Amino acid sequence: MKTPKAFKIISLVIVSGLLISGFSSCNSKSAKKESPQISEKTIEKEVKEYIYPLPSTFEVTNMLNEIEASYIVGISNDPDKASTYFTEKSKAINLGIYTADLAYATTYNQKSDIQNYFKASETLVRELDLTGAFSEDLPDQIEANMDNKEKLVQIVSDMFQNAYAFLNKQGRTEVSYLVLTGTVYEALYLTTHISENTFQNPKLIETILFQKEPLLKLGEMLEEYKDSEMLKETYEDLAKVNAIYALEEGTTSMTKEQIEKLTETITQIRDKNVK
Repeated sequence: MKTPKAFKIISLVIVSGLLISGFSSCNSKSAKKESPQISEKTIEKEVKEYIYPLPSTFEVTNMLNEIEASYIVGISNDPDKASTYFTEKSKAINLGIYTADLAYATTYNQKSDIQNYFKASETLVRELDLTGAFSEDLPDQIEANMDNKEKLVQIVSDMFQNAYAFLNKQGRTEVSYLVLTGTVYEALYLTTHISENTFQNPKLIETILFQKEPLLKLGEMLEEYKDSEMLKETYEDLAKVNAIYALEEGTTSMTKEQIEKLTETITQIRDKNVK
């Protein structure tokens, strides 16, 4: 079975190939005007903008599954609330949250929840005018592969990538970052709420620490937009989470106080966004 990380690498190769092919098709006059160095920089920029920049949520949910953490019914965001989000910001963040919930349900083969979270995601995809990012038969693909976990993981992983690339191609970078943020919020929320004894489980601590670098990278990505109306609050909330991770800088463990503070903080932030 290909891992989500493999899908990301394959997507990178495909996009790079398509971009290189596009540049190669230019006429010779244009090619003479543009040096190979400029072309490489342009390709690098395109790849950076369009390739999903963080580890797939499946990497987190698979870690939970591998340590035999139970699937918790009702821990995810209520799919019936999808139609209650009215601002572009709330729709984008909750699309990220629902896609993480979809990954969680897919990892654990929870067919009913897979269908529910896909429908919730589909509602927000329409509301955000993202239908052009997906093939018309996507619902049929989900339904047809309900018993094929490997294929289903690939389909959902492609959904993440396609939505991110589509938004950035439209120049809606801030919206794409909100979707990313919702995804990482939910992944961390699930990890810190999967057990009542998180601190006593070294594997859960390892899963929490795995998310440190992606959260830090997302914070760096949002830095450019920290004063924008749409992302200011999100940037500040994410900074609170990263500050807790930084309390034990340079170590490979976390204190009980850190875990408790991290759990409390992500719960407050997540609850504020899903209400």
